Amino acid sequence: MDPISPWYVWFISRLDAHLLSSAAIRDYAKLGLVLAVTLVLEIAARKDWRLRYGSHSFRIDVLYYVFYYSGLYHILVFAWMYKAAMSFLIETAPWMQMKLLTGLPLVMQIAVVILAHDFLGYWIHRMTHASRYLWAFHSIHHSQTTLTPMTNYRFHVVDETIRRLPVVVPLQLLGIDVAIWLLVDFIMAWILLVQHSEWDWSYGRAGRVFVSPAFHRMHHSTDERLQNRNFGVLLSFWDDLFGTAERKAPCPTRYGLGGNPVPETIVGQLVYPFLKIARDVRRPAQDAA
Repeated sequence: MDPISPWYVWFISRLDAHLLSSAAIRDYAKLGLVLAVTLVLEIAARKDWRLRYGSHSFRIDVLYYVFYYSGLYHILVFAWMYKAAMSFLIETAPWMQMKLLTGLPLVMQIAVVILAHDFLGYWIHRMTHASRYLWAFHSIHHSQTTLTPMTNYRFHVVDETIRRLPVVVPLQLLGIDVAIWLLVDFIMAWILLVQHSEWDWSYGRAGRVFVSPAFHRMHHSTDERLQNRNFGVLLSFWDDLFGTAERKAPCPTRYGLGGNPVPETIVGQLVYPFLKIARDVRRPAQDAA
């Protein structure tokens, strides 16, 4: 018998189970509804929705979504890394299992989880801009020149994993129930999808708390100064608190990276960060010579 067959059968069974799970169906419905609402609003506003949703770059973003939400990413990358990280923390730092949320009302648990997760997300996001090596991977997300809700899924696999793995820390400290975590993830996903649309919504006074499309659009500007502002993931007040908020600049008219160095293909975007890092590592030696 072909020695690959057992692995192939296992892989396909896991993939089928994920594709038909209730969580997956929920994700499809959520994304479909947000896209439908956004499309209707853009048609009503007479925006060039055919160009935006019929473009090659939009299809690239769809492929990212398929990779991350079909189960491929979890089966091939994240599942075993998450289990390894959790096992490592349980064995080496058992004191972290404090279960701080045990006994608190559900509403308070959700509030604490959102604050903890978003605080961590803010600093991880800021770190990916501060390090030239991490930026090489994160720049893939910034390479999109036309923002749509699907831009939310354009992340290099290394960048996505760097954003997700640190979640094991609050999970250990807070003792979060999986059902609560899924609810928080559901709430955050809605806002993340909308904030990547090209709308001028600022949310008014609520924009001082939540990241609005107008607030986040500045972060995707081709202007490097604006790219290094507005790091908040869900909550915008982290930027006010740590001095990285930009609320007065006009909304940018162009998005992406100056010079468009990132290729607009999946394979090209997968390879690009490694090539960029290799060039950066070689450059000091060449300059010294």
